[in-house]
Amino acid sequence: MENFSEHLKKQREERKIRLSDIAVQTRISLKFLEAIESGNFEILPETYIRAFIRDYAKAIGLDPDETIKRYNMHVESLKAVSEQTESETPEKKGTKSLNFTNTQKIAAGIVGAVILIVLSYLAFSPSKKAPVDLNNYENTVDVNQRKFDSAYTAVTAKSDSARLSLSATDTVWVNLVIDDGKTYDLLMKPGNKLAFWGKRKFSMTIGNAGGLLIALNGHQYPPLGASGVVIRNVTILKDGTIKK
Repeated sequence: MENFSEHLKKQREERKIRLSDIAVQTRISLKFLEAIESGNFEILPETYIRAFIRDYAKAIGLDPDETIKRYNMHVESLKAVSEQTESETPEKKGTKSLNFTNTQKIAAGIVGAVILIVLSYLAFSPSKKAPVDLNNYENTVDVNQRKFDSAYTAVTAKSDSARLSLSATDTVWVNLVIDDGKTYDLLMKPGNKLAFWGKRKFSMTIGNAGGLLIALNGHQYPPLGASGVVIRNVTILKDGTIKK
């Protein structure tokens, strides 16, 4: 019996739809689309997994709600297998139970903590050899505010320009297009604040819309969507009008 990911891939191939076409239509990274079809969900941003699957389903003509139900069943089946494996006793697995002294347990805990700290530092500290590519949000996971500020220096204000301010209260992905020209793909962390200048409009797609505060020329808008919700193709005009 084919699993969830195999089912999606089979449906796409039967419709003769290329992954690259889905990437263009949905703005989802080709890397993430391949992960969905291979069942490698661990590399997907957890907040957006179901949103990505919905968009994928729509792009190939499947019912998004039914597809999400299939995914939920897939997740539950994996949990059941994992719980069953964990519940097996050492005797059932053919292994011998090991007894450790309190001293050994404490030592093991200290070693584990040190390893965890080292791994966390390596995972989240910025690389000196490879500068962060802020045009690829997959690589901006741990960019701090100082790096944002240095990478996005505001253009000198002009009388005919509008100032867009973005402030993250949660982890948020933003695709921003200014005046149908320059495009930014941003993964903002809580506390990040950015400012951009435009002459006519700002077009955005926002992941986890409830975590982004938006202001135009100092006027604060309420969040454009709830937490975890993806808002697509919303435009803020220079006069403050919002079009969805």
